[in-house]
Amino acid sequence: MINSEYILFGGVLALILIDLLRLHLKINDRKIIHFITLAILIAAFIAEIIFGDMNITFFSATQYSQFVNGFILFLAVMIYAFLMSDSKDHSAFIDFLFLLATLGAMLVVLSSNFISLIIAIEMISISSYGLVFFQKNSRRMEGAMKYVSLSFISVVIMIFGVSLVYGGSGTLSFTQLASIDYVPFIAGVGLVMVGLAFKSTIVPFHMWAPDVYEASNSVVTAFLSSISKAVGLVAMIRVFFFAFPVSSPFVSLMFIILAVSTIFFASFLATVQDKIKRLLAYSSIAQAGFAFIAIGLLNYLGIQAAIFYIFTFAIADALVFLAYKIFEDHKIIYKKDASKMFSVSKIATVGFFIGVLSLAGLPPTIGFFGKLAIFVALLSQGYVYLVIALFAIILFSTFYYFGLLRETDLTDAIAMQKPSPKNTSLRTQEAIIIILTAALFVGVLFVNF
Repeated sequence: MINSEYILFGGVLALILIDLLRLHLKINDRKIIHFITLAILIAAFIAEIIFGDMNITFFSATQYSQFVNGFILFLAVMIYAFLMSDSKDHSAFIDFLFLLATLGAMLVVLSSNFISLIIAIEMISISSYGLVFFQKNSRRMEGAMKYVSLSFISVVIMIFGVSLVYGGSGTLSFTQLASIDYVPFIAGVGLVMVGLAFKSTIVPFHMWAPDVYEASNSVVTAFLSSISKAVGLVAMIRVFFFAFPVSSPFVSLMFIILAVSTIFFASFLATVQDKIKRLLAYSSIAQAGFAFIAIGLLNYLGIQAAIFYIFTFAIADALVFLAYKIFEDHKIIYKKDASKMFSVSKIATVGFFIGVLSLAGLPPTIGFFGKLAIFVALLSQGYVYLVIALFAIILFSTFYYFGLLRETDLTDAIAMQKPSPKNTSLRTQEAIIIILTAALFVGVLFVNF
């Protein structure tokens, strides 16, 4: 069997050697490195499809892990292909960081103890620091420094929590922790949750995300808001469902309070944003809240709904931020500039708003079925009033989604504006937008509730 993690690990080592050989031969063209990186990601994705189990059944850690790693690789291929198509050539060091971050994301999903989990999370974090700052300017430096400093604090908190867990249980293995009937290390459990909540952008541990998302290259933001955030939520599932024996009404209530706070707070702040990218950043935080509320049920139906919703919002987030990258390059920054989108790219504009509608949860996009799965899981546990409250928040959140659509004035744009000439780079980016847009509908086939 060909293991996709081995392909990525071998690819990282091979990439370093090939780049050293390129420098030794004084070859300035870095395109060969970019094509090799893309080939490594595609090979890992194909290996996951052929040798993995892409069935979305979550009653065992192995099955859900294989599905999650499959869609991580799919998004990684799309995001890197978009980055590669950018007219501004990037350093080979970015290829190394991207592969390392993707490998770390997959290892988080497969972690079986806290040591491997922390190492994998730090692989993503350290690589992400470099990705945020890969185009040097003062704004990205500020974003990278905020990310580094707050991420460092979060990992210290998590390691301290893990030490308390070890002190109370004598083990760091998830399987052995799951067999403990009584939890004497509740403080450690809480600190671990704080550390993972930072990665997942759960309120009040989200403070870094809007500034870092806005400061980063939008392709990097697509990675952070989809793959990195999805992995943080999956780590929550790994720890609090497969490891800690913490299933209790009190713990579920704590999770649900944090999740509802995240959804409400992020949705409210999104309504007052003038910048498109910052609005999308707060929207992305709200999506994490929906997944977290399903995780908070701490039962199989809730975890299944959470995994499916992570899949849905990760694709939609990747789509909207990649599409926005095309607009951002044409100085479309504020909502009032949205009317210019269609003149830049018809395909990117349509893909962008289908992604936005999926985040809003409108049918027939995958976002509707993702939220429906969460509602079914909540109703099965008797949370009728909570479902009503969430539905009200969704209606409230559509206000800023449709406000952005109104600013676009798409009907007049189609009638009056002529699209600008397209180069090869833009055509490649539009092809990626089309694939991700199609995934918002094809992904419905994976729904299982």
